[in-house]
Amino acid sequence: MYTTFKVGDKEFKLKMGAAAIIDLEKKLGGRNPLSILMGIEGGEMPSISSVLLILHAAMQKFHHSTKFEDVLKLYDDYVEEGKSYTDLMPVMIEVFKVSGFFPGAKTEEVTPENQ
Repeated sequence: MYTTFKVGDKEFKLKMGAAAIIDLEKKLGGRNPLSILMGIEGGEMPSISSVLLILHAAMQKFHHSTKFEDVLKLYDDYVEEGKSYTDLMPVMIEVFKVSGFFPGAKTEEVTPENQ
């Protein structure tokens, strides 16, 4: 189970495994990534750096050679396509769903058409 994220002609499978979640927690200063999601659901926008760290962590399972610098470039390309930071929020929610943060959560693929 994973969700997908498309930028240009590139498509990425996203899901966080245990190792990626633990590494992400360290990068967030010990903060539980779920607290970021709860902020999104409550209308509070997380920092761009937090969102891009989550995106990077979610890419590691299927695209393990992706560096954080690659994610920065990917985000720049995403914005060049006319997307925005807020367009990433549904993607982040889906990442948390497929990564086991919610029991029995059904997911659907996140594509530009249904973002």
